[in-house]
Amino acid sequence: MPQPDRRTHSTLVEAHQWVSRLITVSLEMALPAFLGHWLDEKWNTSPWLTAVGALLGFVCGMAHLLQMAKEAERKERKKRDQSTDQRNSNHGNDHQSATDSQPEN
Repeated sequence: MPQPDRRTHSTLVEAHQWVSRLITVSLEMALPAFLGHWLDEKWNTSPWLTAVGALLGFVCGMAHLLQMAKEAERKERKKRDQSTDQRNSNHGNDHQSATDSQPEN
């Protein structure tokens, strides 16, 4: 039985990974604000803990989004470099075979 190529993913797998990441970031942004709101009601400190939670969630979520964007850019650059290297090596082989077939003077 042939083994699947683990280096490439189907588009469905990639879509699932991105949905998972976006849900994670959404929860990172929303849960601290909800926790702050709950604590505000419990301790009667409204709106301070809600604001702190919202600010903390926003900062953490944005940091995670920036990290994901950098990782995606790095992967795209690596993929582009690999395809360029492959094209260059194929072009070099074509050039070499063309010069090998020419008779010497």
